[in-house]
Amino acid sequence: MASPSATDSPEEESTDVPEVTQAETRVAVSRLRAKNTALGPDGVPGRALVLALKELEPQPRRLFTACLEQGQFPSVWKEGRLVLLRKEGRPADSPSAYRPIVLLDEAGKLFERIIADRLVSHLCREGPDLDDNQFGFSRGRSTIDGITRVRALAEETVSRGGVVLAVFLDISNAFNTLPWSCIREALHYHRVPPYLRRTIGAYLEERCVTYWGRDGAGRRVMSCGVPQGSVLGPLLWNIDYDWVLRGELLSGADLTCYADDTLITARRNSHREAALVATAAVSQVVNRIRRLGLEVALNKSEAMVFLGPRRAPPPGSHIVVSRARIAVESTMLSGIGA
Repeated sequence: MASPSATDSPEEESTDVPEVTQAETRVAVSRLRAKNTALGPDGVPGRALVLALKELEPQPRRLFTACLEQGQFPSVWKEGRLVLLRKEGRPADSPSAYRPIVLLDEAGKLFERIIADRLVSHLCREGPDLDDNQFGFSRGRSTIDGITRVRALAEETVSRGGVVLAVFLDISNAFNTLPWSCIREALHYHRVPPYLRRTIGAYLEERCVTYWGRDGAGRRVMSCGVPQGSVLGPLLWNIDYDWVLRGELLSGADLTCYADDTLITARRNSHREAALVATAAVSQVVNRIRRLGLEVALNKSEAMVFLGPRRAPPPGSHIVVSRARIAVESTMLSGIGA
């Protein structure tokens, strides 16, 4: 796989790099001050770093500027410590019962915040910006906003005597399997400045995690995915997954996302018509997700129907996508932000 710099033209490589300002650093530090996170590999608490930066602020600013100019992300900040957080209600001996989090040095996350703020500023001012139907990891949008949107769609359709069929897709190990090549292509699509693309390329390359297993300490080099527990990871996910949201769907079908939580709704006058639209729309979305190098666990996906009073779906109602049967129920265990 070619490095990001190898794909940039000489004209792009000569693009000026704005130096990191005092204001940028102070905004990043203010967010660091508000966090109370677990220690990274260096053992330095965020609050201690905040106190140190009151006296040493010019030095990291010069370091961050030099990294942006050279398209580098220091290796020491790319090594994370893996910890597993237990999910409630799942067997302790099941891998799905744990959510992996990577603990990183706060100094590196400070640099990530500066990169992330520049990315968000670029998307908002120049774009293309992220789709409005992505509610996860987005400022000013929340789980409640996503749920409110779906509820409004359902209530408006049902009030006119229609039917809404909602299908929630389960993406297998989403954040850990996202191909880096897709992230690079997405950064090009969103016209991210070359210096940021080079730095993000360096941020992704040669990442590793350390962990403690049955045989003692271990170390694994990463070749895909975005680190959960990082600052840049969620934003890079949104930039990459935005391509799924931009796909055209059949009339009456809508897509709502909260990070990797993906919900397709199909609105029609009858349950049969809604099921046909939902089947086609889900197939479209699943194909786009797979083209990103991700896999949908259709056997774990769920569907539910919104109907008016005194109406019910046919017994045994279901849709079939890629030979997988998804039963249509009256409730859904998963959903936006679950």
